[in-house]
Amino acid sequence: MKKVIDARGLDCPKPVLETKKALEKGGFTKLEITVDNKAARDNVSSFLEKTGNKIDKINEVKGEFTLYVTPGNVSETAPEPQNTADVTGKTIFIASNCLGSGSDDLGAKLMKAFTFTLTELDNLPQRILFMNAGVYLCLQDSDSLPNLKILAERGTDILVCGTCLNFFGVADQLAIGKVSNMYDIAGHLLSDTQVIKI
Repeated sequence: MKKVIDARGLDCPKPVLETKKALEKGGFTKLEITVDNKAARDNVSSFLEKTGNKIDKINEVKGEFTLYVTPGNVSETAPEPQNTADVTGKTIFIASNCLGSGSDDLGAKLMKAFTFTLTELDNLPQRILFMNAGVYLCLQDSDSLPNLKILAERGTDILVCGTCLNFFGVADQLAIGKVSNMYDIAGHLLSDTQVIKI
């Protein structure tokens, strides 16, 4: 039985995540994945190799790539779905609505991809702290809002700097998270098991 994934037009990391979901679900002996750029081809290939799946061949036609794969653990019957998500002791500190520097447009796109990817991981952060322009991610019109809502529903604590909301004049637009203060945020930064600054 063959499974086909059309990942053309999907932003990073969605081609990899769609591949991961298919492999976890199983129920096939061959897998075909089509992507429309070299970065997606390389990312999916790397994921497949790291997870013990065999890439039989890769065909290129007009800039599109189809990967033909034999899964490492072949199963005709899909396993029962399991929710293995677990909240870790890690805290993520976000002080900008963009990820990285150089281009705000690219940074915003990367931040949306980052928050989405967090929802797909088995180990979720214990909490996410938002300060300065990072609070914009928690507002009603934020592209990251659906992802943050998923994280909150699954147990991640969302704390948003109240001083920052007031400074930007957007407190009335807050759509996710608990309004916090410097005392609480500083306390978490100093006492939490591990803090990751984004």
